[in-house]
Parts: sequence; structure tokens; C-alpha cells
Amino acid sequence: MSMEERLDAIYKSISAFDHDNKDQHDLEIKAGADIALVKMLTFLEFKAGFRRPPIMANMAAITKEIALTCQSLEMVYHASSESVETSFHRVGLDLMQIIVIIIDQEIKDRTQGFAQEDSPASAASAPEPSREVDGDFQTESNKIPRQRSVTPPPHGEWVAGDWDKDLLLCKAVKILGHYARVGRATRDIAHFPGLLGSILNLVNLRPYTAVPWEARLSCLWVIANLACCAENMMMMICTPGLVNSLVHVGYRQVEPMEPIERTMEILRARSIAARALLNLSWPPENKIILADNAALVTMLSQLALKRKSPYSRSKTMHDILTQTRGYAVRGLRNLAAATRRSKIALCERGNGELLDTLTDVALNDENADAAEKALAAIHNLAIHDNAEVMVSKPDLILTLRNHLLSKEPDGEPPSNAKAHASATLLVLERSITPGTLLYENLKILRDEVNFRNQAYEESSDNSSEDTDEVVAV
Repeated sequence: MSMEERLDAIYKSISAFDHDNKDQHDLEIKAGADIALVKMLTFLEFKAGFRRPPIMANMAAITKEIALTCQSLEMVYHASSESVETSFHRVGLDLMQIIVIIIDQEIKDRTQGFAQEDSPASAASAPEPSREVDGDFQTESNKIPRQRSVTPPPHGEWVAGDWDKDLLLCKAVKILGHYARVGRATRDIAHFPGLLGSILNLVNLRPYTAVPWEARLSCLWVIANLACCAENMMMMICTPGLVNSLVHVGYRQVEPMEPIERTMEILRARSIAARALLNLSWPPENKIILADNAALVTMLSQLALKRKSPYSRSKTMHDILTQTRGYAVRGLRNLAAATRRSKIALCERGNGELLDTLTDVALNDENADAAEKALAAIHNLAIHDNAEVMVSKPDLILTLRNHLLSKEPDGEPPSNAKAHASATLLVLERSITPGTLLYENLKILRDEVNFRNQAYEESSDNSSEDTDEVVAV
């Protein structure tokens, strides 16, 4: 089959699979479209690896074919999770091997291209004009390397690759995203040799314009979904650079006058990173490790307070920020359920900055669920060793008072927020020595809300800590 015939077949498949009918995509997988396309990718990858001087593979032509084949396969995977799972079991491992090779090669090429473009030697001479070579192969004598402009782009940015290579990277990673939404496949994906390292290298590649933003977001999405699997959580948190990469993403700031596409990328990336850390904070062992990471705790605390949208009229941005705050607060709640040593360290770090953050959320966040989770985190931190630090913060006491004095609609049971506030107050009252000023403050608050008549007194022991489930999307 010639290159022209292959391209014609790929274009026809793209046209046939370009629809939003999930049932039809299921039928396509049932008919074996995924198998045929993976076989095509395997053949093309073999051609790309062909090396026998004086003949070299025409990588520009082959890259175009691989990119279009990945585009077609990604369309097929808009099927139901059940059909994607069926496809994963029959071609997934072979396809992931190809995808890892693709990602690694793209990162290598883009890193080298940027280094050459940024080097003094590259600026010394202008590149010679390049010409296109037809056909699948070209000889060493007529092979002309692709050149990059020596003129730096404006604002220090660098755009790597071309349309075909960017399409290839986006679609290859998006295929991993489809696999990652299959719960029973997440363990095999996370433990596939080299896969986590490859997508982390893509996330960490700098400058940010070196890869398409869609590919970076897809990588983060894959990581967050892989972290939903209990069998992956300990392995992932021990993966070198994974947690630090997520923390770095969470610290990205929206700069003034940024293009709206860059702003949306940053907001979505921070939200996905917060969800990934929330998932990883579920096992007790991980809570201890993450609670000791001061940069991580600070990052989640900052995200929990970001309420102002860069574009005040954008409902989408407002919803993303609300979602991000929810993930961040729930992650902090999980960390607050760590060991006694971790609880003490969390409250003492920065003169109780974490308590200030949780108090701010409980007092001021318009999202009732986030406020309730913040009170749950405060409840988790309420132990004898932290009592004096907590009582010394007037805003925290005010928060407890506001929630304890709030009234539910007639016939409605007391809210979870009130339950957490009530349980926290009882722990503090039992921990502060009578006769001190701090104790008198608590006693006044207790009398004001008629604390001893609350129905929660019998279940307010701090032994039953509140933690969250993992979040899959």
C-alpha cells in the first residue's frame, strides 16, 4: 500500500468517525476499528524506526500519517466506557508502548530544538532554505534537515513543532485520557513502564509554549484519574517528581494581560492538580507524607482562597474557581486527619496560617459545601495539643459561634457544619484549663449557644475524623 493510499484511507476514517453518536462509536469498536488503527500505528512506528544508511525515513511524511491515525483512533474512543475497556484489553498495552515512544521522542525533539534556537551559535548564521522531499524515504544525499528561525519570538516565547507534531502529541495523550476513564484499567496504565515518567516530563517541559496546552491538561487529567485507584496511590506518591510537579502547577499565577486561552489553561490546570492531590491524600500513609510538605499545604491554602475571577463576567471561570476551592479544601481536610504529630505541625506552621485559611473559608466562602469541609478540617485538627492555638484565634471562635447559632428550616435536621462546630467546641472546652482567660471565652460561648443542650454532645469525640472520597471525572 502506497503512502497516498494510506492517507486516503486515514482521511476516510476520520470523516466516518467524526460524530458524537456514542452508540455508533461502540459499534465501530465492536467491528474492530480500533484494532485496524493500532495495526496501522504499529506499521508506521516500524517505518519511523527504519535506519539503514544511506536511506533514512522521511519523518515529516510519517509523522503526518501517525498524527492523522491517532486523530482517527481518538475519535473512535468517544465511545462508552465499557467499549473503551474492551478495546483496552485487546490493544491497550501495545498502544501505550507506542504512545510512550511518541511522547518521549517529542519531548526530546522539542527540548533539543529549543536549546539550539537559544544557543549563541545558532544566532551566528542564518539557516539555508529547506525544500520538501516527496515519498516515504529520502537518501542521505538529498536529505535536507528542517531549520528553525534564528530570530527569537516576541516576549521570550518559543513555539515548538509544527501542526502535525502538535496534533500527534495532543491526540496521543488524549487517547491515554480515554483509557484513564476506565476504572479497571487505571492500575495497568499507572504501572506501565515509563508512562508516568513520560507524561510528567511533558507536564514539566519549559517554556510552557513548548507543547500545546491541550496536551499538558490531558496529562494532568490522566494523573488525577490514575490517582483514583487505591492500588496506585502509594506508588504514585513515591514517583519521583510527581507531587512536586502538581504543586508547581498549583502555584501558577494568572498574569495581567494574558491571552484568555492561557488564563483558562492555568485555571483548569490548577483545578486538575488540586483534584489529583485530593485523591492522593486519601490513604493514611499518604496523609503523613503530604502533610509534611509545607509547599503543598501552602499551595492548597492559596487555592482555597481564590474567589475572584480574572474575568468577572465569565461564569465558566467562576465555576472552575469554585470547583478548585472545593478540591483544595477537601484535600486540606484529608491532611488534617493525619497523625497527631502531623496535626500539631499543621497548626504550628506559620503561626497557625492553615487555621486562618480554614476560618476564612468557613466564614466567607459563598459555597456552603466548601465552608462545611473547612469546619470538618478544623474539627480534625481539634486535639488537646492544638487547643490553645485554636482558642487564641478570635475569628475561629467567631466562626464556631456563627455556625452554632445558625437556624435550620423547620423540620430540617441540624447541618453537618453545625455538627463539626459543636464537636470542635467540646474538644476545646475539655482541653483548656479552667480558670484561664481562654477557658472563660469558651465558657461564654458555650453558655451563649446553650451547648450542653445540643444533641451532638454524645458524638463529638474527635476520634471519628472526617475524610473524603476520591474524585474521578
